[in-house]
Parts: sequence; structure tokens; C-alpha cells
Amino acid sequence: METFKLGKHELQIPAVCGSVMGLDIKTMRAGAAKAIDQGADLIELRIDGLRDPTGWEKLLPLKLPVILANRPDREGGNFKGDENERVKVLLQGITRGVSCVDIEFSTPEPLRERVVSRARKSGIAVLMSHHDFSLTPSIEVLTEMTKRLAGAGCDLAKIVTFAEDRKDALRVLDFLAQVQDEVAVPIIAFAMGDAGRITRIAAPVFGSPIAYAAAGEATAPGQFDVVTMKRLLSELIPKGR
Repeated sequence: METFKLGKHELQIPAVCGSVMGLDIKTMRAGAAKAIDQGADLIELRIDGLRDPTGWEKLLPLKLPVILANRPDREGGNFKGDENERVKVLLQGITRGVSCVDIEFSTPEPLRERVVSRARKSGIAVLMSHHDFSLTPSIEVLTEMTKRLAGAGCDLAKIVTFAEDRKDALRVLDFLAQVQDEVAVPIIAFAMGDAGRITRIAAPVFGSPIAYAAAGEATAPGQFDVVTMKRLLSELIPKGR
């Protein structure tokens, strides 16, 4: 079975990531526990959902590998403050030994490079992401963006678009099937929205190593819950394929 590296961890493909978001630490802790109980392979902590991020580190450590994200509002997140403060959370996560940090390509370059450098020195994986909540561009545009992410020093690249119809959803899957030969790092790609929902299930068939699912309230449009995602993937991609 194929695997991929996430910091010090080696995970089987596809790995189901339970996305956890909440207004307070207690809610997020409950969400993480639920993701573990439901059989998630790793957990995404969305710190941008907290009303007050002070003390977010109390969520660590967890029994599963952790991707730490602090998503800005320009890319669909809830963080509206200063970029230095936003990135500070990711740097704290590296110090605390999370498995991976998710840094948006749109982050000012000096801050982005600081995160990449610090993570590399600490053996922490860098997932570099790009979110488009308005449309699904052409395959050529998506491929060029992916190359820019890979060139910025990430270990995994994540491209997320919004699908208005089935043609958009098909384009994302076609892009994923083609881009694997163009870029050296693993590519996570899918489309949000009702029309893009099928891509969350189909993307792992085309090589996407991580499938995101909700551990409680959905963190993005069209997201499945962990149990449903694991069941559907087990039927599409039998163990030992």
C-alpha cells in the first residue's frame, strides 16, 4: 500500500483527516476526541475558529498526527488580524512538535519563508495551500499554481477550488490525474460546494494523499463527516490495492 511522510509519521494513502474547529478550547478538544473515536488517521486543528486563541496549545499533544492551520479570511478562514500574529501560532505549533503546519501561499513571503525554514529545521512537514472560493480555473492555471507552491519549499501542496457545476468537478480530477507527473511533492486537490462534493471522495483515487472530513461541524462547504468518508473510501479503495 502506498504511503507518504508527514513530519516524523508515515501514513497510508488515503489518510482521512478529521478537521476540528470550535469557538473555544473545550469544543475543539471534544472535536479532536470525536475524530479519534471515529477512526481518523490524523487531525487538522483550525485555530482560526477560536474566539480567543490564547492557550490553544492546551489541545496538544494528541494521539494522532496533527496538521495545524490558522486560516485567514481571504482564503475562507476566520482570522482577520495581523499576519504576524496569525503566523505566530504556526511557529508556536512547530515549537510544540505538531506533525505539519498549513501555510497559505498568499502569506507575505518573508513570513512564509520563516515558517518553512523553522519547520524544516525541526523536522516538521509544511503543507502549502491555495484556496479559491469563487471558481475552478483551467488545468493550466491550476498546474502553474501548484508548481509555485512546490517551488516555495513545501512537502505537500494543497489546491482547493469552488465547483459551480459538474464540469468544474471533473476539471479538478483531471488536473489531479495530470499534475502528478509535473510536480515532485504529493498533491492534495478537491473542489468545495455541492457540485464539488464528489471530488472529496474521488480525489484519493487520483492520487490525493489526504481526504478531509468533519469531526463535528463542517469546516468547509460540501465536507463529509469522518465516518462517512472512511466508509466510502474503503469501498472505493480496498486495502492492499
